[in-house]
Amino acid sequence: MNPNEMYPGAPEQPGTLPFGGLNDDTPLMEKGMTRTPYNIPLGVTQEELPGAIPVGDITSLYGEQKKPGRALKVLTGVIGSGHGGMSTYAVNLFCALPVNDYDVTFLSTVEHPYFEKQIKDHYGKIRVIPSRTRHPFQHKKELAKVFAEQKYDVCHIHLSTASNIEPIKAAIKAGVGVIIAHVHSAGAEGGKIARLLHKLNAPKLGKMPIIRLACSTEAGRFGYGGGSFAVVPNAIDLGRFYWEPGRRNRFRRYHDIPLDSFVIGNVGRFVPVKNQGYLLELLAELKKLRPDAKLLLCGDGPKLAEMKEKAASMGLEGDVFFPGNIVNPQDAYCAMDVMVLPSLFEGFPLTVAEGYACGLPCLVSDTVTREAGFDEHIAFFSLDGDKAELAKKALAMAIPEDERCSFHERLRELHFDWNSQSEEMQQRYHGGDETGSKTGS
Repeated sequence: MNPNEMYPGAPEQPGTLPFGGLNDDTPLMEKGMTRTPYNIPLGVTQEELPGAIPVGDITSLYGEQKKPGRALKVLTGVIGSGHGGMSTYAVNLFCALPVNDYDVTFLSTVEHPYFEKQIKDHYGKIRVIPSRTRHPFQHKKELAKVFAEQKYDVCHIHLSTASNIEPIKAAIKAGVGVIIAHVHSAGAEGGKIARLLHKLNAPKLGKMPIIRLACSTEAGRFGYGGGSFAVVPNAIDLGRFYWEPGRRNRFRRYHDIPLDSFVIGNVGRFVPVKNQGYLLELLAELKKLRPDAKLLLCGDGPKLAEMKEKAASMGLEGDVFFPGNIVNPQDAYCAMDVMVLPSLFEGFPLTVAEGYACGLPCLVSDTVTREAGFDEHIAFFSLDGDKAELAKKALAMAIPEDERCSFHERLRELHFDWNSQSEEMQQRYHGGDETGSKTGS
């Protein structure tokens, strides 16, 4: 089609459009149009234009284009029906990768994992395998089948403990070029068998010819039995987690939380290690100082019913809010005045980074890595300490609503934003890291 057909009455000269000449008053957009082959003044050759580009070289307008090539095949996971920090990190990392450059398959122990929609929306695949806990032999057999059916360039396995290293072993046996183990916890959950397997496997994992990553120094020491590793912070999407007063009011109104009340809380699974019962006792002390104090506990898990019963038995039923699993934790962080994390242990608490990004002060148990102490808005406390004093500390740390702001700059300095971390991980996927690491031994 002759481009002049778009402009009735335009001069019939192939390859040209009406052009009135350039001057200092010409809008920048019009000036920029002179760089295209179809916007050359009548009677002027393209070579005479300052900064002209070769005819037909449209792609150079958009910078150097990457040569087309095969998408890198990545196998990752293992995920399931839960949406804890480890699975959240794995899926967020996947979503941060350029969709055209990577062909990603998630290993899942359930047919419909919690993050199924996010994975499929970004053109990821899901491969279901039997649970190692329930079907150890079928688990191992199916892993061998996975690697036999498809040749992967990268195998990136996320671990809470070293109790199950079968995916790593299968990847090594299959000759996968880049194999990454990524530990996200600094303590062992589960029964005696899982703890024993971790104790036996951690030293093995520390000697395997793989790249070893950990979300914190404590997690690396726990997961690799003395082997070297690199610390990779649990990055977050700063475009999603930020302070905004409207989020605070909207969330409080929806869940019937008084707008002027003082709210502490956190986001996490209801499991023993998260220790939410401690927060009920802290709330009782806090209400002696602030009768309008409330507790917001977001999440689900096996101990949820127990926490609800305990709140009722303490006479706090109307002061504790249990919204369950939520898809908008960023709004919950904005609704809180102070987050309190009484975990028995954590690899690295993703919720602290998320809450901090939303301008939320955090009180964190001293059993958690000090790498979560970004600045003076994060304070550590002893679980054996006086809860009355901790209640005073919570009130003192709160930031007035009109002074609150997002703490993004500090997180970027510490490389907690997905943009920089995605780039670094892609370098590893393409072989830009030595086996193991020289960091954090």
